[in-house]
Formats: sequence, C-alpha cells, structure tokens
Amino acid sequence: MKATAVIVEDEERSRKALTGILERQFPHVQLLGQADDVASGLALVTEAKPDILFLDIELGDRSGFDLLDALGTVRPHVIFTTGHEGYAVKAIRFSALDYLLKPVDPQELGIAIGKAADATHLPQHPAQFMALLKNLAQRAENGRRIALPVTDGLEMVSIDDILYCESDGHYTTLRLVDKRRLTVSRNVGQFEEMLDKDQFIRVHHSFLVNMGRVSRYVKGEGGELIMADGTNVQVSRRKKQEVLDALARV
Repeated sequence: MKATAVIVEDEERSRKALTGILERQFPHVQLLGQADDVASGLALVTEAKPDILFLDIELGDRSGFDLLDALGTVRPHVIFTTGHEGYAVKAIRFSALDYLLKPVDPQELGIAIGKAADATHLPQHPAQFMALLKNLAQRAENGRRIALPVTDGLEMVSIDDILYCESDGHYTTLRLVDKRRLTVSRNVGQFEEMLDKDQFIRVHHSFLVNMGRVSRYVKGEGGELIMADGTNVQVSRRKKQEVLDALARV
C-alpha cells in the first residue's frame, strides 16, 4: 500500500538518516517534504496533507506537541521520534500512540508504517491525543491529575484520589476514594510507569497501590493493606519488605 509522509525534525543528521532508510527500504512511502521547526512544519503538513507525519518531540525551544496542538483534530497518522526516553515517551505509550527511538531501527520503522497503513481500519482517536496533551500539561504545571481515556472520552482524575489500580488483563480498574470504579484500556504496567513510584507501589502482580491512602497494614506471609475506604489488598511475600519500607516513609 502506497503512502505519503513528511518529516518534522530539527536535527539535519536525523532527517537524513530517516530519509535514507525510507528511500532504501520503504520505497512505497513517498516523502513529500521536510521541516525543522513548528512554524514550517505546520505549513508543510497543512499544504502537503500527508498520510504520515514523522514528528520529533523536541524542536528547538518548542516541541512537536506544540505542532499537534496547532493542527487540531485534523492531522495525519503521527509517528513520534525521540533521542531519549523520558516522561513524554511514557505519556505517548500511555496514550497508545506510535513512537520511534533514535537512531531509528528499520524493523521498528516498518512496524510503525504498517500500523499507519492499518489506520483506515483502526485510526488514531482524537481522545488519544487529548489525553497525551493533557498529561504533558499536567506534568509541566506539576499538576496532580491524570487524563484517562475511557469509552466515551476522557476522565480527569486527581492522582491523590486513586486508592489502587487493579489489573484485569489488558485493562485496569481504578478504585477511587468516592468508591467509583473506572475501567481503562491500559494494562497496570502502564499505570505503574506513568504514576509516581514513590507514591504508587506494585504490591502484588495485580495491584498498584497509592501508599498515601493506606489506613493499616495487617501482618501475614505477605500481609494485606486496609485502604482508606475499608477495602483489602493482598501483598505478595516478595513485595512485603518494599511495602513496609514505603509505609515507614509515608
């Protein structure tokens, strides 16, 4: 399947490297142009209307997220590129969007292009980008909320109001202080990656617990935690000492 693409990347060497891989190994992807900052990238995407946008996270003193914000809801299939992992990459993964680490691996590039080709069947949803932008904004402002993609949009939840996250296969159910339960199509490992590791601890393979919302610890082989709402969470034996150390710090 043929596709068109543009690259928005501020490092010339990275642009050349990605261009070379596309030309040599993915000739069915037609490169329509390149840009090195937000303003020129916005003009290029608006004019060329590509199928795929390879977007660097860091663009000088601005970011690829500024470009996304400017594009609004009408945008190509986005594949982020970055030279290092950090909170932005965690937020991208949490939003279930595509990214590549530089230097770009041709095999991973092929997988990402394949996902773009399937986008007509499973398109990137605006809520994914909204969750990403909101979570990044919360981080920048030292916010204490997280944007959760739920079935009918986004749910903004105070991090401190999360009692625990319970694994349910590819889904996670959040138990909140107001006794609501929210089911999100992200696995518990993704929540563990996104949330503050000093506050949230994986006490069991199925549970990620807000240690600030623990009311009591009950002794046992691993023991169990009594949460602020009275619910009980089992602690695995191998996690017992980590939990006791965390409770001593609260």
